[in-house]
Amino acid sequence: MNLTHLSSGSPDQVFQFPSNCLKRVVAKYCKDNLTVPNIVHYIWFGSLSFEFMHFVSFLSAYKYQNPCMILFFHDMLPSGIWWNLLRQTVPNIVLVKVITPTHISGRRIKFIQHKADIFRLQILKEYGGIYLDTDQYILRSLDEFRNNECTMGVAHDGSVGSALIIAARNSRFIQKWIESYRSYDPKSWGGNSVTMATKLTEKCPALVRLHRHHCMFFPHGLVLYNQNYKWSHSYAIHIFKNGHINMLKSINFDTVRKLNNTIGAFFRYILHGNKELCRK
Repeated sequence: MNLTHLSSGSPDQVFQFPSNCLKRVVAKYCKDNLTVPNIVHYIWFGSLSFEFMHFVSFLSAYKYQNPCMILFFHDMLPSGIWWNLLRQTVPNIVLVKVITPTHISGRRIKFIQHKADIFRLQILKEYGGIYLDTDQYILRSLDEFRNNECTMGVAHDGSVGSALIIAARNSRFIQKWIESYRSYDPKSWGGNSVTMATKLTEKCPALVRLHRHHCMFFPHGLVLYNQNYKWSHSYAIHIFKNGHINMLKSINFDTVRKLNNTIGAFFRYILHGNKELCRK
Protein backbone atom coordinates (compact mmCIF):
# COMPACT_ATOMS: atom_id res chain seq x y z
CA MET A 1 0.00 0.00 0.00
CA ASN A 2 1.46 3.34 -1.07
CA LEU A 3 1.08 6.28 1.34
CA THR A 4 1.20 8.84 -1.46
CA HIS A 5 -1.77 7.12 -3.06
CA LEU A 6 -3.66 7.26 0.25
CA SER A 7 -3.11 10.96 0.74
CA SER A 8 -3.12 12.51 -2.71
CA GLY A 9 -4.70 10.03 -5.08
CA SER A 10 -7.87 10.80 -6.95
CA PRO A 11 -10.43 10.01 -5.73
CA ASP A 12 -9.32 10.33 -2.11
CA GLN A 13 -9.00 7.29 0.11
CA VAL A 14 -11.26 8.06 3.07
CA PHE A 15 -10.94 5.97 6.22
CA GLN A 16 -13.48 5.57 8.99
CA PHE A 17 -12.82 5.91 12.71
CA PRO A 18 -11.98 3.61 14.32
CA SER A 19 -10.33 1.59 11.58
CA ASN A 20 -8.04 -1.43 11.83
CA CYS A 21 -6.88 -0.69 8.30
CA LEU A 22 -5.81 2.83 9.27
CA LYS A 23 -4.12 1.48 12.38
CA ARG A 24 -2.05 -0.86 10.18
CA VAL A 25 -1.13 2.03 7.88
CA VAL A 26 0.00 4.11 10.87
CA ALA A 27 2.04 1.21 12.26
CA LYS A 28 3.72 0.63 8.90
CA TYR A 29 4.55 4.18 7.85
CA CYS A 30 4.96 6.08 11.13
CA LYS A 31 7.24 3.86 13.17
CA ASP A 32 10.54 5.25 14.39
CA ASN A 33 12.61 5.00 17.57
CA LEU A 34 10.63 7.59 19.54
CA THR A 35 7.76 6.96 21.96
CA VAL A 36 5.23 9.22 20.23
CA PRO A 37 4.62 8.55 16.53
CA ASN A 38 5.20 11.50 14.22
CA ILE A 39 1.56 11.88 13.25
CA VAL A 40 -0.36 15.17 13.40
CA HIS A 41 -4.10 15.08 14.11
CA TYR A 42 -6.67 17.76 13.28
CA ILE A 43 -10.42 17.70 13.97
CA TRP A 44 -12.98 19.47 11.78
CA PHE A 45 -16.57 19.29 13.03
CA GLY A 46 -19.44 21.27 11.52
CA SER A 47 -19.90 23.43 8.43
CA LEU A 48 -17.19 25.95 9.26
CA SER A 49 -15.48 28.11 6.68
CA PHE A 50 -11.93 26.98 5.96
CA GLU A 51 -9.93 30.20 6.16
CA PHE A 52 -6.40 31.36 5.38
CA MET A 53 -5.53 31.06 9.10
CA HIS A 54 -6.38 27.34 8.97
CA PHE A 55 -4.29 26.88 5.84
CA VAL A 56 -1.29 28.42 7.65
CA SER A 57 -1.76 26.11 10.65
CA PHE A 58 -1.63 22.97 8.49
CA LEU A 59 1.31 24.36 6.54
CA SER A 60 3.21 25.03 9.78
CA ALA A 61 2.76 21.43 10.90
CA TYR A 62 3.85 20.12 7.52
CA LYS A 63 6.93 22.35 7.22
CA TYR A 64 8.27 22.39 10.76
CA GLN A 65 7.17 19.05 12.21
CA ASN A 66 7.51 17.07 8.97
CA PRO A 67 5.01 14.40 10.07
CA CYS A 68 4.71 11.06 8.33
CA MET A 69 1.05 11.92 7.85
CA ILE A 70 -1.60 14.42 8.89
CA LEU A 71 -4.86 12.75 9.85
CA PHE A 72 -7.87 14.98 9.16
CA PHE A 73 -10.87 13.80 11.20
CA HIS A 74 -14.07 15.32 9.86
CA ASP A 75 -17.82 14.89 9.81
CA MET A 76 -18.03 16.95 6.60
CA LEU A 77 -15.22 18.12 4.36
CA PRO A 78 -14.54 21.85 4.03
CA SER A 79 -14.36 23.54 0.66
CA GLY A 80 -13.16 26.80 -0.84
CA ILE A 81 -9.92 28.27 -2.16
CA TRP A 82 -7.83 27.76 0.98
CA TRP A 83 -8.87 24.12 1.39
CA ASN A 84 -8.18 23.48 -2.29
CA LEU A 85 -4.77 25.15 -2.01
CA LEU A 86 -3.95 23.10 1.08
CA ARG A 87 -4.74 19.85 -0.73
CA GLN A 88 -2.41 20.92 -3.56
CA THR A 89 0.35 22.05 -1.19
CA VAL A 90 0.45 19.40 1.54
CA PRO A 91 0.62 15.89 0.06
CA ASN A 92 0.31 13.70 3.16
CA ILE A 93 -3.14 14.62 4.48
CA VAL A 94 -5.18 11.47 5.11
CA LEU A 95 -8.95 11.91 5.39
CA VAL A 96 -10.82 10.14 8.20
CA LYS A 97 -14.63 10.25 8.22
CA VAL A 98 -16.15 10.56 11.68
CA ILE A 99 -19.61 10.23 13.21
CA THR A 100 -19.47 12.92 15.87
CA PRO A 101 -20.29 11.85 19.43
CA THR A 102 -23.70 12.94 20.71
CA HIS A 103 -23.43 11.82 24.33
CA ILE A 104 -20.72 11.50 26.97
CA SER A 105 -21.43 9.21 29.94
CA GLY A 106 -25.10 9.17 29.02
CA ARG A 107 -25.38 12.97 28.94
CA ARG A 108 -26.19 14.82 25.73
CA ILE A 109 -23.36 17.02 24.47
CA LYS A 110 -24.44 20.67 24.37
CA PHE A 111 -21.44 22.31 22.66
CA ILE A 112 -19.69 21.17 19.49
CA GLN A 113 -16.41 22.09 21.24
CA HIS A 114 -17.10 19.36 23.81
CA LYS A 115 -17.35 16.85 20.99
CA ALA A 116 -13.86 17.83 19.89
CA ASP A 117 -12.61 17.81 23.51
CA ILE A 118 -13.44 14.14 24.07
CA PHE A 119 -12.68 13.05 20.52
CA ARG A 120 -9.09 14.36 20.58
CA LEU A 121 -8.43 12.12 23.58
CA GLN A 122 -9.92 9.09 21.83
CA ILE A 123 -7.72 9.77 18.79
CA LEU A 124 -4.57 10.00 20.90
CA LYS A 125 -5.46 6.85 22.84
CA GLU A 126 -6.00 4.96 19.58
CA TYR A 127 -2.98 6.16 17.58
CA GLY A 128 -0.78 8.45 19.65
CA GLY A 129 0.77 11.49 18.00
CA ILE A 130 0.48 15.27 18.07
CA TYR A 131 -2.97 16.82 18.34
CA LEU A 132 -3.38 20.41 17.12
CA ASP A 133 -6.30 22.81 17.18
CA THR A 134 -6.78 24.55 13.85
CA ASP A 135 -5.62 27.83 15.46
CA GLN A 136 -2.39 26.29 16.77
CA TYR A 137 0.87 26.81 14.86
CA ILE A 138 4.18 24.92 14.91
CA LEU A 139 7.35 27.02 14.69
CA ARG A 140 9.98 24.30 15.14
CA SER A 141 10.13 20.57 15.54
CA LEU A 142 8.51 19.00 18.59
CA ASP A 143 10.63 15.86 18.28
CA GLU A 144 12.48 16.47 21.55
CA PHE A 145 9.14 15.92 23.35
CA ARG A 146 8.31 12.71 21.51
CA ASN A 147 10.19 10.52 23.98
CA ASN A 148 7.77 11.51 26.75
CA GLU A 149 4.57 9.58 27.30
CA CYS A 150 2.60 12.85 27.32
CA THR A 151 3.55 16.53 27.00
CA MET A 152 1.36 19.63 27.32
CA GLY A 153 1.83 23.39 27.65
CA VAL A 154 0.82 25.77 30.44
CA ALA A 155 -0.88 29.09 29.68
CA HIS A 156 -0.37 32.48 31.35
CA ASP A 157 -3.07 31.80 33.97
CA GLY A 158 -1.55 28.49 35.06
CA SER A 159 -4.10 26.32 33.26
CA VAL A 160 -3.04 23.46 31.02
CA GLY A 161 -3.85 24.06 27.36
CA SER A 162 -5.45 21.37 25.23
CA ALA A 163 -4.84 23.01 21.83
CA LEU A 164 -1.58 21.06 21.54
CA ILE A 165 -1.16 17.61 23.07
CA ILE A 166 1.78 15.27 22.41
CA ALA A 167 1.02 11.75 23.59
CA ALA A 168 1.98 8.13 23.08
CA ARG A 169 -0.63 5.56 22.15
CA ASN A 170 -2.45 4.40 25.31
CA SER A 171 -0.84 7.18 27.34
CA ARG A 172 -1.76 6.74 31.01
CA PHE A 173 -2.47 10.44 31.39
CA ILE A 174 -4.82 10.44 28.39
CA GLN A 175 -6.58 7.37 29.76
CA LYS A 176 -7.16 9.04 33.14
CA TRP A 177 -8.43 12.12 31.35
CA ILE A 178 -10.93 10.03 29.38
CA GLU A 179 -12.06 8.34 32.60
CA SER A 180 -12.69 11.76 34.16
CA TYR A 181 -15.51 12.27 31.67
CA ARG A 182 -17.64 9.98 33.85
CA SER A 183 -18.47 13.21 35.66
CA TYR A 184 -19.08 15.19 32.44
CA ASP A 185 -21.12 18.36 32.94
CA PRO A 186 -22.71 19.51 29.64
CA LYS A 187 -23.15 23.04 31.00
CA SER A 188 -19.53 23.54 32.03
CA TRP A 189 -17.56 25.11 29.17
CA GLY A 190 -14.06 23.98 30.15
CA GLY A 191 -14.77 21.76 33.13
CA ASN A 192 -13.66 18.47 31.61
CA SER A 193 -11.09 19.93 29.23
CA VAL A 194 -8.83 22.67 30.60
CA THR A 195 -9.92 22.52 34.26
CA MET A 196 -9.78 18.73 34.51
CA ALA A 197 -6.46 18.52 32.64
CA THR A 198 -4.96 21.00 35.11
CA LYS A 199 -6.27 19.01 38.10
CA LEU A 200 -4.93 15.76 36.67
CA THR A 201 -1.45 17.20 36.14
CA GLU A 202 -1.41 18.17 39.83
CA LYS A 203 -2.69 14.77 40.89
CA CYS A 204 -0.50 12.69 38.54
CA PRO A 205 2.60 14.77 37.78
CA ALA A 206 4.68 11.74 36.81
CA LEU A 207 2.38 10.98 33.87
CA VAL A 208 2.76 14.26 31.98
CA ARG A 209 5.57 16.67 31.17
CA LEU A 210 4.54 20.32 31.39
CA HIS A 211 6.10 23.31 29.67
CA ARG A 212 5.50 26.94 30.53
CA HIS A 213 3.54 29.28 28.27
CA HIS A 214 6.57 30.68 26.45
CA CYS A 215 7.15 27.32 24.80
CA MET A 216 3.70 26.55 23.44
CA PHE A 217 1.32 29.35 24.46
CA PHE A 218 1.64 33.12 24.68
CA PRO A 219 1.35 35.00 27.97
CA HIS A 220 -1.86 36.64 26.77
CA GLY A 221 -3.79 36.65 23.53
CA LEU A 222 -3.55 40.44 23.17
CA VAL A 223 0.22 40.14 22.73
CA LEU A 224 -0.51 38.51 19.38
CA TYR A 225 -2.71 41.26 18.02
CA ASN A 226 -1.43 44.48 19.61
CA GLN A 227 2.32 43.97 19.85
CA ASN A 228 5.38 42.41 18.28
CA TYR A 229 6.40 39.74 20.77
CA LYS A 230 9.76 37.97 20.62
CA TRP A 231 8.81 34.38 19.83
CA SER A 232 12.14 32.91 18.71
CA HIS A 233 12.17 30.68 21.81
CA SER A 234 8.70 29.28 21.11
CA TYR A 235 7.97 25.82 19.76
CA ALA A 236 4.37 26.65 18.98
CA ILE A 237 1.78 29.42 19.22
CA HIS A 238 -1.94 29.33 19.98
CA ILE A 239 -3.68 32.43 18.66
CA PHE A 240 -6.81 32.50 20.87
CA LYS A 241 -8.96 33.34 17.84
CA ASN A 242 -12.24 33.99 19.67
CA GLY A 243 -13.01 37.69 19.55
CA HIS A 244 -10.63 38.24 16.62
CA ILE A 245 -12.36 36.29 13.84
CA ASN A 246 -13.09 39.28 11.60
CA MET A 247 -9.49 40.45 11.75
CA LEU A 248 -8.18 36.95 11.07
CA LYS A 249 -10.54 36.51 8.12
CA SER A 250 -9.04 39.65 6.55
CA ILE A 251 -5.57 38.07 6.33
CA ASN A 252 -4.37 36.60 3.05
CA PHE A 253 -1.12 36.35 1.09
CA ASP A 254 -1.34 40.03 0.22
CA THR A 255 -2.38 41.61 3.53
CA VAL A 256 -0.03 39.46 5.64
CA ARG A 257 2.96 41.14 3.98
CA LYS A 258 2.33 44.38 5.90
CA LEU A 259 0.59 43.08 9.03
CA ASN A 260 2.62 44.72 11.82
CA ASN A 261 1.99 42.50 14.84
CA THR A 262 3.02 39.12 16.21
CA ILE A 263 0.59 37.17 14.04
CA GLY A 264 1.84 38.90 10.90
CA ALA A 265 5.44 38.07 11.79
CA PHE A 266 5.03 34.38 12.46
CA PHE A 267 2.57 33.89 9.60
CA ARG A 268 5.23 35.31 7.26
CA TYR A 269 7.81 33.02 8.84
CA ILE A 270 5.61 29.97 8.22
CA LEU A 271 4.72 31.01 4.68
CA HIS A 272 8.05 32.37 3.48
CA GLY A 273 10.68 31.54 6.11
CA ASN A 274 11.12 35.25 6.83
CA LYS A 275 9.26 37.22 9.51
CA GLU A 276 10.17 40.72 8.26
CA LEU A 277 7.59 43.23 7.07
CA CYS A 278 7.34 43.96 3.39
CA ARG A 279 7.51 47.75 3.17
CA LYS A 280 6.66 48.05 -0.51
